Amino acid sequence: MEAKHAACLMAMALVPNCADGEEIVELAVQGSLLVYHDGGYVEIVDPGGAPIVVHGVAVVTMEAFGTDGYELSTDGRRARSHVRSQGTDALGASDRLEVTVSGKGGEPDLVWRISAYPEGGFYTFRVGVRNGTDQEVRVAKTSALRVRGATGGALYLGQDPSRHRILDNGSLTVFDYMVEVVPGDVERDDVAARMIPGDFAGASISNWNHAVADLDGTATWVAGGLTFETAMPILNLTFDPRYSSQAPDGRRAFSYFSAEGAYLPLPRPVAAGRTLDSELFYVHPAEPDALVGLERYAERVAANLGVVPWTRRDGGRRVPGGWNSWSGSSGTGGYGTDIDEAVILDNLDVMATELRDWGMDWFQIDDGYEPAYGDWTWREDRFPHGPAWLADEIRARGLRPGLWMAPFTPSAGSQLVADHPDWIADWTPLGDVIAGDDCILDLTHPEVLEYLDELFATFIDDWGFEWFKMDFAYWALLGTGFHDPTSTREEAWHGAVDIVRDRLGPDTFFLAISASGLNYQHADSVRITLDSMPIWDHQPELSDDDHMNQQGLKPTVRNAGRRWYLQDRIWVNHPDLIFFRSNALDPTWPAITLEESQAFCTFVALSGGIVKLGDRLVDLDADAINTIRALLPIYGRSARPIDVLTAEYPEVWVLPVEPLDGLDEDYVLVGLFNWGKNVDMGTTPYTPVPDDGSARHHEVDLDALGLTGEWLAYEFWGQEYIGPVSGTLSRDVLSHTAQVIALRRPTGAPRLLGWNRQITMGGTLLEQAAWDGASRTLTISSRVAAPTATAPFTYGIAVLVPDGHAFSSIASTGVPVTGLAAAPDPADGQVLRVSFVPDATGDLTLTLSF
Repeated sequence: MEAKHAACLMAMALVPNCADGEEIVELAVQGSLLVYHDGGYVEIVDPGGAPIVVHGVAVVTMEAFGTDGYELSTDGRRARSHVRSQGTDALGASDRLEVTVSGKGGEPDLVWRISAYPEGGFYTFRVGVRNGTDQEVRVAKTSALRVRGATGGALYLGQDPSRHRILDNGSLTVFDYMVEVVPGDVERDDVAARMIPGDFAGASISNWNHAVADLDGTATWVAGGLTFETAMPILNLTFDPRYSSQAPDGRRAFSYFSAEGAYLPLPRPVAAGRTLDSELFYVHPAEPDALVGLERYAERVAANLGVVPWTRRDGGRRVPGGWNSWSGSSGTGGYGTDIDEAVILDNLDVMATELRDWGMDWFQIDDGYEPAYGDWTWREDRFPHGPAWLADEIRARGLRPGLWMAPFTPSAGSQLVADHPDWIADWTPLGDVIAGDDCILDLTHPEVLEYLDELFATFIDDWGFEWFKMDFAYWALLGTGFHDPTSTREEAWHGAVDIVRDRLGPDTFFLAISASGLNYQHADSVRITLDSMPIWDHQPELSDDDHMNQQGLKPTVRNAGRRWYLQDRIWVNHPDLIFFRSNALDPTWPAITLEESQAFCTFVALSGGIVKLGDRLVDLDADAINTIRALLPIYGRSARPIDVLTAEYPEVWVLPVEPLDGLDEDYVLVGLFNWGKNVDMGTTPYTPVPDDGSARHHEVDLDALGLTGEWLAYEFWGQEYIGPVSGTLSRDVLSHTAQVIALRRPTGAPRLLGWNRQITMGGTLLEQAAWDGASRTLTISSRVAAPTATAPFTYGIAVLVPDGHAFSSIASTGVPVTGLAAAPDPADGQVLRVSFVPDATGDLTLTLSF
């Protein structure tokens, strides 16, 4: 027998939908309580009974979008029944409720499934359409949870929605490369919303998931899809004062929320006797911290989908680092499609000589080898030896070969389109985003799927490539007129990409572009931003608000930085290309300085993502080469951007380091940036921060981050010992630069502070930095690489020598070294500076006696 809603009875004034005698079901989790009412709706309240969700329902849109369709809702005038059960799945133990709403007059049944995960503090929602009629029905959209102020619903998260920040994971469905942080009272962009199909009603329309945080309190809401099978999960959120209610405690409610998916290009048919389920949605209504909450959400997506990211597969694999021949397009000073065998081999030799031994391991050939998109053969005039020979040449230099391809988007003039016009789907170009003279394959056509299987069998078995970059595939999500009219775009996508993934196998690195959530189950990496460009800010002709079209180093940071939580949980993030050259597209644009490139490299390093070079390797100088070396091999965990909700370009990043190569020490990295022009999003309205060339003063509250006590602080780029710090880390960062500071605990004995070889100063390469009190020796072991004539490099290691210890001698074993020396730092006698140059690449052990 169901219990009465005690929390509701206790807080009747706060939750007016509760009524004496109403049958209810309680599902409790840590931090909140969900109450199902037999009227077909739910409430969620906090531990004190204050409302979070009021009158949440599930809704299905039948037949068509807008006025041509009609809605079925769980709270409608239909008979309802419910069953409660318990179970365990990939997300943990759960308390489950299944609500059945009986159809009438030829309408299907609705089945609403709600699960509560007590230990995790979250709920999942899914609505199904069960067609018990004798006729086919058509479903346009499913909303697994909807709250609508116009019909008595409310979502309470804090006092004032204008002081909330919504972090999405791609915007407006088609703009997956544009990741926004907007205020809770953001106004709806009707022009942009009308560009996209699906009839999405939010002022904020977030792809895949979102997080909502109250800047003035602790209220945080995290929601998103846990499956991505038949429709793109979309999160809508709106604050409209006309429909916003106010709780007795003064909190103003969001007037609209929905977790939904639209079936495109046509409403999804459900045959008589069949069922269609919505995507499974995750809702955590009371996360204590939005950033931690997003990280936990990503972990639960991976658990639910059974995803094991590249970095955790087979005991752990290194994050790839490499080069691609596109190198930022010929217009900006790269190669673009102007490549041939000689270009590839010249750059290959630079990679093998200057960077391979330092941790660079992949080498990718991009657009330009093929005669046309769709005709995936090799031009003999440019590559007379063919692909297999070239792949072998790459392997012979100790690198792994990769190849770019756009398999779903043949050119209109290609031989493929001429031979198989029936393989081409219809589609509607989308403004300037996608041009109208291109084609997309009909991914539901059986012959197209056979063609893709054969193409990728050739890629692997005949050509021998080990890295595949799939570009422009997201265009297929705009297809119409499919061979199989019952298929949604997402189903067609999965069917085709499954074939690609199966042929590639688990050992071929699969890099995709955009369509984030649809690639969670397929790709090893996704480029999570628009193409970058060799310019610090963005194209001068664009406004600062034109996030849809901006390219450059900082726009890349804005978009990729807001997706930090996917790294090493679902896949390897790809933050696009690193540049050192000036932009040739327009010589009036400001040139990139070395310090700016190093700041962007610092972001890439702290992101844990792919190190991908965007310059002509033959043009790199010693400073650029040694900057790249400092990132390698990349440490594959991501720092957390502490100010991601309050700074357009996050400037404070924190990374707890658990070394990968045997160093028995956990410590913390703090990354500090001065991006110059920025936006303070912690104010209402947002406040521009000008680029006046001045230093940025950062005060990092270590205690608030849980980093209590004393730390020894050492900065990487300046190789500066800052000294012991506690409570607050205070630093001035020059304009357009970055600092990386290692915080290590004092031990009272000589200990490693940092070095100049790799930017995490211990996350990779270092195998030992151990003090032996009996022998009074500090032993430091690492893999080292020999520098070159083009890029000389002297290793530098900093060791703290506390009072009561005096340095005596140093010795080395392993690879031979030149110029081994150790001497006190003139600026701080407690810091011992060790320097040497390896004569070969290999393992080295230094023993310092005291």
